[in-house]
Amino acid sequence: MSKSSVGNITSLLEMPSGTELGISPWHKVTQEDINAFAKLTRDEDPYHTEPEWARAHSPLGSTISFGFLTLSMLTYFSHQVFDRLGIRPGSDTQMFNFGFNRVRLPEPVPAGADIRGRFSLAGSKVRKAGGIELTFDVVVEIKGNDRPALVAEWLGVAVSSAENLQTS
Repeated sequence: MSKSSVGNITSLLEMPSGTELGISPWHKVTQEDINAFAKLTRDEDPYHTEPEWARAHSPLGSTISFGFLTLSMLTYFSHQVFDRLGIRPGSDTQMFNFGFNRVRLPEPVPAGADIRGRFSLAGSKVRKAGGIELTFDVVVEIKGNDRPALVAEWLGVAVSSAENLQTS
């Protein structure tokens, strides 16, 4: 099977639910990343963007990442995990974000913390409308913290260029 074909992604159809797919490398969430995200989303809250203010006023004693910044890192983490598995969308296959069944943010991510994504296959099925629907259980871990930053059930759809993407 070509590493750039939908055939490679179909290998996920054969895996049982609960199969751990992998863990991404650690990624440091810098204050610069947080500030760039704040500027992009036009949400420049001092709890996130002003370290001196946060030290003086936040019950956490430091700035924290945006929950949506942590959520947005899932794509980056998934690429690292799937690449190691040899599962790569190619010129004939595209993966689409199909949404979430559930997202929780149980623990804030302090600026400077290291986070990583842990991915398990929760389910997969061939869609009547074409393509393969994939459900992943994802946990974003914070180095040195027993509580996760994020717990989610994430949906994706893989389609080949020969198929027409439609909602089911």
